[in-house]
Amino acid sequence: MTKPDVAQERKNQIVRATVDCISRYGYHNFSMQDVAKTAGVSKGIIHYYFLNKDDLMMSVLGKVVSDIGNVMHSDMSALDDPIKKLEIFIEVCFDIVRSTREYYQVNMDFWTQINQKEEVRSVIAKHYVKFRKTCTQVLEEGVEKGVFQNVNPTEYSSFIIASIDGMSLQWLFDDSAFDYDKIVKQVTSWIVSGILTK
Repeated sequence: MTKPDVAQERKNQIVRATVDCISRYGYHNFSMQDVAKTAGVSKGIIHYYFLNKDDLMMSVLGKVVSDIGNVMHSDMSALDDPIKKLEIFIEVCFDIVRSTREYYQVNMDFWTQINQKEEVRSVIAKHYVKFRKTCTQVLEEGVEKGVFQNVNPTEYSSFIIASIDGMSLQWLFDDSAFDYDKIVKQVTSWIVSGILTK
């Protein structure tokens, strides 16, 4: 393994350990010492690769966004049907919120910092650009194949993502507000049926 590879693997090891600590202790309750212990390294090693906790958390946020994109690509890449692709996109987005609830709550914590930290705003903006691009491509394919109405794919993808975010946030604040599985199916049905050609 070359030096750059070793350095990158060490950084990845620390980021993975941080993700584990967030899951175990919560975003506000873990320390750099917890990360060091989980990663099996010294605090000095962590500070060699990351300036501070904020710098480390930016890498964690980047990993979460990257992992989400990888899951979507894996689930959708073998499909030819744009209707099925759209259903998968919506369902994966909802499923990620539930299966990585702690990370999504970390995202929410980052959102509160966007007015103070331009880097945070930039990372979150890129996160949404990536999601919109994936959704837009599916919508464009459906319009071209004549299965979706001739909507503006970019605007409609923003609407879809806003719907997912809105329902997910309500559930995160109060998971007794509605049956999550049921609402995922219902929202997916509303969105897909609303765009199908008659």
